[in-house]
Amino acid sequence: MLPVHLDLTNKQVLIVGGGLVAARRANTLCDERCRITVVSPDLCDDMFNLVDTYKLTWKKKKVDAEDLKDAFFIVAATNDPSVNEWITQTALPHQLVNCVSQSELGNVIVPKVVKAGKVMISVSTSGASPARTKQLAAAIESLLEQEDLDALDALYTERKKRQRKSR
Repeated sequence: MLPVHLDLTNKQVLIVGGGLVAARRANTLCDERCRITVVSPDLCDDMFNLVDTYKLTWKKKKVDAEDLKDAFFIVAATNDPSVNEWITQTALPHQLVNCVSQSELGNVIVPKVVKAGKVMISVSTSGASPARTKQLAAAIESLLEQEDLDALDALYTERKKRQRKSR
């Protein structure tokens, strides 16, 4: 897998599932400027709060092929691995698919992301251990110092000024 940072601005994101795992993935995506649709007959409290707070589209039903067709990025996060597998098999070759129950079925693994100022670090164990991924991310986050973040902000500002002058 090639680690990339993906711009989801104005892209259609589909989250299939309404439980805690789906809610965690939705929570990560809500900070992006994408259009999120959740398909699930029911929502846990956390997911309901995300739908309400971020004005996500909720289709209160089971997923079907029609739901998948316009999505750029699909998160298969139901509590039924056979439904998640069906989603990965039904998605079109150009669609990005994250399968939470069996990461190897999808073509995207969503890493744990550490963000601080201009620093963004992705941490993944390639699906081997989500718990260990969180531990590693916390250890990395503890290494970030405010003076480094401030210096990066200043470097960013200076770079933008130079870019404007060179145009």
